[in-house]
Amino acid sequence: MGLQRELAALALRATPLPGQKNFLADAGIATPVPHLSGSIGAVGHEPFMAEDLRRLFDLMVIFSIGDFPSGQGCSSYFNPSSPWYNVFYGAYGVRSYKADGNPWGFRSDGRPHLDEMLEVPWLDYNFLTAGNLGCPPSRMCFRVEEATSGKEGPWHTAEVACIIPSGLHRLKDAVTPDLTYYAVFGVPEEGYLSEQRESYEPVRMRGKIYFRPIAERTTLVWGGLCPDTPDGQRLFNSILDAMTPFYPR
Repeated sequence: MGLQRELAALALRATPLPGQKNFLADAGIATPVPHLSGSIGAVGHEPFMAEDLRRLFDLMVIFSIGDFPSGQGCSSYFNPSSPWYNVFYGAYGVRSYKADGNPWGFRSDGRPHLDEMLEVPWLDYNFLTAGNLGCPPSRMCFRVEEATSGKEGPWHTAEVACIIPSGLHRLKDAVTPDLTYYAVFGVPEEGYLSEQRESYEPVRMRGKIYFRPIAERTTLVWGGLCPDTPDGQRLFNSILDAMTPFYPR
């Protein structure tokens, strides 16, 4: 199964695909994603344009995921026993087309608009991740249960507890999945799905995002969400520790 892992790493490194652009890199905005023990060691850079998202923003998703454990044909993203279950970490770039000209996640007076900012992970977890892995709309369950705003240096923050739809699923339950996503995540191991476990099950996550305007109409976001378990939160703290030096406060 080492070959499957190598194919996944190559698929991540091949992004953006030919013909696609990274509007953050084009503007000279760095988005480093450091390697963590347990991650795949490759970073994806996926652009999603406003006309495809049906939203008033373009989105860059810069991310890494859990590794492919020995003997497994999929990322630990699908493993319910792993702290990497449903975890990706990295950064977003959000280029706004709001009529008022303001960056996404901010009001006209410059104050942060938390509900607007949280539309980005809502879209990502429901549609861009679980949805592209075949999750039907009826199972898309992203909701914020707690959100606390703050400020650390130039960064506005949001500490969040939320429910997301898992990417773990039986292939028979997938509705028109984007097959390129299996190249990145692998195909879920049957052993991860007990009789009692539903495809695209709701999972409680907890984490933190940092965000600020970085250029005209553009918001830079970084951070992560991890399972709301002791091991998951230890992983989350490791993610913050690793990323903070690259995004100084």
